[in-house]
Amino acid sequence: MNSSKKIWLSLLLSGVMTVGSAFYAFADNGVGPAYDPRYNSDIEGETAEVTETQSDHSSTTPVEAGTASGTEDGTTPGTEAGTASGTEAGAATETGAEEMPTQEATAPETETYNPAAVSPQPRLQTTILLSSQHWSQPFVNDQWCDAGEETFYSISIFMEQAIGNIYYRAYTASNGWTNWAMNGQQTGIPADMAPIEAIQVRFDGPVLDEYDLFYSTTLHDGTATGWAKNGMTAGSMNQGNPIKSFRMAFFRKADPSDITVGDAVISVHADGIQYIDGALRYIHGGDGSNYTGWGWDESQRYYFVDSVPVTGWQYIDGYKYYFAEDGKLVQDLEPIIGAQGPFLIKINKEMNTTTVYVADGENGYIIPLKSFLCSSGDDTPLGTFKTPEKYRWRLMNSGVSCQYATRLGPGLSFLLHSIIYDRQDINTMWPETYNYLGVARSAGCIRFTSGDAKWIFDHCPLGTTIQVYNSPIAGPYDRPTIAAVIPSTQHWDPTDPLAVAQFGQQ
Repeated sequence: MNSSKKIWLSLLLSGVMTVGSAFYAFADNGVGPAYDPRYNSDIEGETAEVTETQSDHSSTTPVEAGTASGTEDGTTPGTEAGTASGTEAGAATETGAEEMPTQEATAPETETYNPAAVSPQPRLQTTILLSSQHWSQPFVNDQWCDAGEETFYSISIFMEQAIGNIYYRAYTASNGWTNWAMNGQQTGIPADMAPIEAIQVRFDGPVLDEYDLFYSTTLHDGTATGWAKNGMTAGSMNQGNPIKSFRMAFFRKADPSDITVGDAVISVHADGIQYIDGALRYIHGGDGSNYTGWGWDESQRYYFVDSVPVTGWQYIDGYKYYFAEDGKLVQDLEPIIGAQGPFLIKINKEMNTTTVYVADGENGYIIPLKSFLCSSGDDTPLGTFKTPEKYRWRLMNSGVSCQYATRLGPGLSFLLHSIIYDRQDINTMWPETYNYLGVARSAGCIRFTSGDAKWIFDHCPLGTTIQVYNSPIAGPYDRPTIAAVIPSTQHWDPTDPLAVAQFGQQ
């Protein structure tokens, strides 16, 4: 395959994105201010331009996974492929499921942008839902997100040019904290339209490893608060003094800022996780009362009952979780309980998150064993399926290959498989398909890191039930991220144990 065609196919499989754009996927799925039918901005000029750009980025990304001529599952006969598990050797002769256009691909005349070659550099774009019931203009990076003479009661923040997630939520005295929103979603709008009094914002994933996020607020009476950092509370609580504006700033951990953190919330009591007499506690800043519910310390998650973090096995919100002795939620239970099936796999198409469940006796599949980041596509079908066959390597119709492929359901052209390789060689991976996993759309298959695809391939026998659904909530665990960005020159997957053994020490 010539290099120009390879780059073109790579971008098409990975999702055609503008320079540095990493989180337009959720906007394309109809999440965010531009899609709220109740609050269409009356200053749509600038906002609509941004939304149109987002749509343009993805308009060429979905590739129709139609049925190839003469086959039932959308594959082309007569091409050599890997052997399907459970069938006679050599019986599987059709190629893989992710269809590419059959016409000759034409490479762009100009140099093609390679997203994996860009060093992460966050760009935050924020809009706020004003009390006049329209969304503000976008505010970028450290601009003051200012409501003017109004108040506001919902927030949406896009993060571009960085790998990971941005989470944010809002507080009102009459409603408490909203659920966490992320990556362009809007925070919940209170039924009483109460204006936002306090906020929390945090990075997660590789972007948190490299950057600290700071934010401060100005209240409606003109009071300026100090700075909060990485998920702390900023604003006011139970003061009847909502936020007028807020500002965010981020700095590389390697280049510490001169910002002093403190006095970020005007309240009778300090809010959030704190150490009292050497013990971890969560105190509700609104009135100093004991707190029951979830709490986050940067990327670490806890559950508190009467302000004390729980430990061990706990039934919460319909799931059975496990917390370590220090109270931290364990989000990979395989080291605790092993990996003995049977398993139920749930794929949240909207959030590109896959969760593997095991049964808790007669209570059903309520123990979330672990979760994986994935990339699905517009054509990925919703519903309940049972896996019929597997392939160690799979040759796709476009001439590229993938590892550890499991067919979603009988007669379907869609597979659960690894990221993309030039050929059946673990040192021919396309690094952009790794770095932008969970952001770029597939052609309908569900794509994983090679390590996660291998886990499913190894542990989930044929006949495993898979449910594909849509929800704005990632699942029982926070949305996974890749561990770190890899350079554009690396062509082996750092999650693949075979590749690590061969190339990891070089």
